[in-house]
Amino acid sequence: MDAKNSNNELIYLLERELKKLKIVFDKVKFLDKDLEKFVKSYWEDCKYFYEKRDNIKAFELINYIWGILDCMANKNLLEIPEDIRKWFKV
Repeated sequence: MDAKNSNNELIYLLERELKKLKIVFDKVKFLDKDLEKFVKSYWEDCKYFYEKRDNIKAFELINYIWGILDCMANKNLLEIPEDIRKWFKV
């Protein structure tokens, strides 16, 4: 795979995950307000880097966010609607 295709794939994955996380933050209920603020600060940083076209940093933050969300889900610190539960490793 050449660099152009790699970049296109990164952008595709980045945009897919941004859409999913937007839905997550709209639908999920956070049961720990401190952790909610913590993970949402990563979300704001992610959007900032995406807008600045710093795709690597934005994608790294997406991975951090999913890790935090999965930990919270496994500790029962989130109420996750059934229609998006498949996105979590619970």
